[in-house]
Amino acid sequence: MKSRNDRRSLVLLAGAALAAFAAALDAADLAIRTDTPEATVRSLHEGLVAVAAEHGAAPLEERYRALEPLIEATHDLPYIAEFAIRRQWRELSEEERERFVDAFSRLSVMTYASRFKGVDDTSFESTGSDVLDSGRAEVRTAIARANGEQVSLDYTLQQSGERGWQIINIIADGVSDLALKRAEYSRVLATGSIDDLIRHIEEQTAQLE
Repeated sequence: MKSRNDRRSLVLLAGAALAAFAAALDAADLAIRTDTPEATVRSLHEGLVAVAAEHGAAPLEERYRALEPLIEATHDLPYIAEFAIRRQWRELSEEERERFVDAFSRLSVMTYASRFKGVDDTSFESTGSDVLDSGRAEVRTAIARANGEQVSLDYTLQQSGERGWQIINIIADGVSDLALKRAEYSRVLATGSIDDLIRHIEEQTAQLE
């Protein structure tokens, strides 16, 4: 006869399996394409709108689970995480790198889940794209604020093997998100360790939650 703890473990496992299945369905329903830079950004925007329509009033963690496959498919999160601490990356152990990338990725998805719950199909506008000298691409868009003002969102993308074109930086009204992260993380690491930085990122995630 199963103990209460055994039954509780089975319930938790079943819940985790259902959540994973739901996330897989969400990913399939979003029809994510990354074969061109424009397709990647369009998939991101359409996915954000779809999740907002389906889960906008849902708890944050539910929106997180719905958005996780979308953000992981359209963003090269491991590359962004490594680039954000490029000078210190080579000094880290494999276990430290994995923990940092995991913490960074969760914060990235949680940020989308908390900030884009009210977007709709009129929120985003495409304004052009270019291939850069580096072989990367830039896709220029804008997002409408609640007050009607527009914020420019310029995406930098690179090809990531079989994963296609993925976002590696977002410049909002001329401010680079990656540059801000590099400066912020450098300040933490100047007086602390990678463990301190991971705790810093986890605290930011907890504040969003």
